Amino acid sequence: MIKALALVLVFIGLWSCSAPKNIAYFQDKKPGSSEAVAAYKSIPFKLRPGDRVSIYVKSRNEELTKQFNINDNNMQHMGGTGNNKQGYLIDENGKVDFPVLGKIQAAGMNRQQLTDSLTNVLRTTKLVDDAIVKVEYTGLYVTILGQGGGRRVNIDRDNMTFFELLGEVGDLDIDALRKNVLVIREEDGVRSQYELDLTMMKNVYDSPAYYVHQNDIVYIEPNDKSKRNSTVNGNLFQSWGFWTGTFGLVLSILALTDVIK
Repeated sequence: MIKALALVLVFIGLWSCSAPKNIAYFQDKKPGSSEAVAAYKSIPFKLRPGDRVSIYVKSRNEELTKQFNINDNNMQHMGGTGNNKQGYLIDENGKVDFPVLGKIQAAGMNRQQLTDSLTNVLRTTKLVDDAIVKVEYTGLYVTILGQGGGRRVNIDRDNMTFFELLGEVGDLDIDALRKNVLVIREEDGVRSQYELDLTMMKNVYDSPAYYVHQNDIVYIEPNDKSKRNSTVNGNLFQSWGFWTGTFGLVLSILALTDVIK
């Protein structure tokens, strides 16, 4: 009976120390394979009321364009990133108050559409015949909660993928649960929830949450080990020290039993 108990304890100890299988990404990978990417997935997201954008107008006549750039000090040249709280706020009616032109529709457009619209207006009205307009996101972000560290990550480009988002935060730590990452998205008056399994490549690539949108909320749950560690001695039964000590105790009892016999 005691020997059988010892064997059971050894088995449990080995099981508790086995390597977890839900840590590695892309466990369904197929090196050498390829597949077509759905065109709809790479459509840039649309601007919304409450978003901010940087707008900079450039032409050969710098004096002429100064009147359009007075409200955007963070965009002093065409290579600016516009990644701060300055810029133009899209109001509740979906418009930005742009110098000279007044209220301009912005919500419902993606960045390229707003760029083309402003360029067309400036050129057709002859205000700036050779206008070149640059629109950048500023103050747009994704919120990451849980094992992601509790932070905001700025969005400064279109088609930012979920994996690029993870790269911005330095990836997930070993205690993050990778199989049911929650993404909450509010868009056009609808709140949607998506669940990502980061261990399965196809699951992430096929999800609407593969490309992040402004104001997305990402919740990354702690794994079971981390949950147990949140309580006193919660992880005791999966610690190597516990099982080596228990195994040593069982061996001592067996040896003592043999001596008594």
